[in-house]
Amino acid sequence: MTERQACIEVKGLSKTYKRGRIKALDGVDLTVLSGEVFGLIGPNGAGKTTLLGCLLGLLRPDAGSVSVCGKPPDFLSVRGITGYMPERPDFESWMTAMQFLRYHHMLAHMDEHARERDIQETLALVELDAAAWHRRLGTYSRGMLQRLNLAQALVARPTILLLDEPTLGLDPPGIALVRRIVVRLREEKCTAIVNSHQLDEIERVCDRVAFIRGGKIRSIENLKLGQSGEYALLVRWLPGNESNGVTEVVSSAAARAGCRVKESGRQWCRFLVSDGQVAAAVIRELIEAGLPLHEAVSERTRLEQLFEQSDGGLADE
Repeated sequence: MTERQACIEVKGLSKTYKRGRIKALDGVDLTVLSGEVFGLIGPNGAGKTTLLGCLLGLLRPDAGSVSVCGKPPDFLSVRGITGYMPERPDFESWMTAMQFLRYHHMLAHMDEHARERDIQETLALVELDAAAWHRRLGTYSRGMLQRLNLAQALVARPTILLLDEPTLGLDPPGIALVRRIVVRLREEKCTAIVNSHQLDEIERVCDRVAFIRGGKIRSIENLKLGQSGEYALLVRWLPGNESNGVTEVVSSAAARAGCRVKESGRQWCRFLVSDGQVAAAVIRELIEAGLPLHEAVSERTRLEQLFEQSDGGLADE
């Protein structure tokens, strides 16, 4: 990670609203590396969307600076390589999907000879039904509009992509689609910042994540490292092993692995483990003791832990 260069640098960024009465950002320092998928999480009103607005040059901060590839974010050369998927897009309902993307393709000064091909490839990428490409947007469902929202962010082939709640309004197949696209972008060395409340999706696709609350970055987690901090591991095994010896097997396995038994039943046990290595150890001990396991799952993700450990929990500022 240290070998990659900084793509986005934020220093001492502050932004207030209502003549300083509402502090949306309060001295934010942040570096996003080239080719990195970086996540933003936090409660509503934490300042995440304001931060994206400053990164795009759409909002003027009260203090601090933003640098994108060594330049201010409102430089045309920066905007030419940046794609943005807003949380609340505004669509011209009389347009069709093709007309809408033609407009954005033209705004990006892309090759007009490749316009139709680029648009069709992008619509296919976001899996918008071809039968709807020439329909007015006023007839689209929320999920269809969200796919088109993603398409306009991608149609100019950006190398920097900012996604604000990209899975909002999408069904499970649509959420999985966004995940595949973000993974593909990372493989293509695109730098992406994703703001989302879908913590499980953030944890799947991001390299690092910043937890923001009250306009401040409270912590930055490297998701490429193993899970740390005590959490519950639920283990289930197949029926037919409910003898009196199971309790002893479970207790012995926990002791050898270095964890604790929180509670247990006839065919399940909930362990308190300190990290992924301990979780793997207790699973291995149970299998070697002869228990036919069929499920072992963490009941709390690392990102959920950030919310729980933050003062005030999920309360908005």
